[in-house]
Order: sequence, then C-alpha cells, then structure tokens
Amino acid sequence: MKLFAVVAFVAFASVQSVDYAFKCVTGAASAPADCTATGDDEAAAKLLAFCHGPNGDADNTYAEYGCDKCAQDVAGCMSCRSSDATTGCNTYEAPTFSFQCYLEGNATDCTPAVAIACFGPAKAYNGKVTDLTNGGCGTCATARTAASDAFELADCADCSKTLCNTSSAKVLVPFLAPLIAALFFL
Repeated sequence: MKLFAVVAFVAFASVQSVDYAFKCVTGAASAPADCTATGDDEAAAKLLAFCHGPNGDADNTYAEYGCDKCAQDVAGCMSCRSSDATTGCNTYEAPTFSFQCYLEGNATDCTPAVAIACFGPAKAYNGKVTDLTNGGCGTCATARTAASDAFELADCADCSKTLCNTSSAKVLVPFLAPLIAALFFL
C-alpha cells in the first residue's frame, strides 16, 4: 500500500503545473493588467510569459495591447517576453502618422508624429522673413525657436491637416503669372 501511495504522489506531483504571474499594458490610460503563464515549473512558465502591442511603425493600424504573443500573421503587432513580473515588457506609445506640409511651395514629407502640425505665414503677413514665408513641418513656436531670422508668433499660422499651410497668394501666383505675361505682350 505504501508503494501505491508513493507512486500516486509522484504521478500527481509530476502533472502539477506552475503559474507565473506577470503584468502587461493593455491600453493607453490603463494600469498594467494581471497576466498568467503556465508551465511545468517556474522557469518554463516564465519562458511562456509574453505581452503584445503595436510595433511602433508610423501609420500602423494595429492598436491592441495585452497578454500573450501576437496572433500569428497579424501585421503591425509585436510580441515581447515579459521577464519582469511587476512591470511587463510592453509600454504604451501613442500612434504616429505620416503627413506632408508645404516647404518653399513644395509638398514635403514630415517626420511622422502623433499630431499633424504645419506652419506658414498668417494671411495678413506681408513681411519677408523666409523662415516664416517658406512654411514647413511643425508648429509656429517650434519654427520660431529654430529660425535664424526671428519672427513674431502673431505673424505665423498653425494648421493641423496635411498640406494645409499654403497661402492663397502662393496658389494664385502660378495662375496669374502667365496671364500678366500675355497682357504685357499685347
């Protein structure tokens, strides 16, 4: 009978699995969630502890955060091994988007950002500060800080749509120039 009890105990002990508790971020404003990985022992359970989230690329449409690995063949998802039980391995990052702004009258690719930001001269501005009249990516405040020739913030206009920083004068000049030239030769 003792032999049976020992064999039953050994069999029962070998089938026991171990849970490893860890944390993963599950969204923008949420605290890390409790997650669990199960293995034959603690070391095996830790090897199965994964979190997932967006891979950080610009224009990524994948936005889910959570426990476990990414589902297979999910574009834009990245898995990470969670070796720290208290903090997890995935962190929330605000998504970034590609956009363009006019710079010297030409559409220019800007560094992907959380929010679209273009700047250019305000409608009433008639000065000649090229750091302002050229326009560009970013905000008026950032452009003013980086400008070699200072300008007043009141003379600058921010906008938040792609290619939004063109002035009506810049649009009309290419159309009016041939008309003026034709009238000159008449």
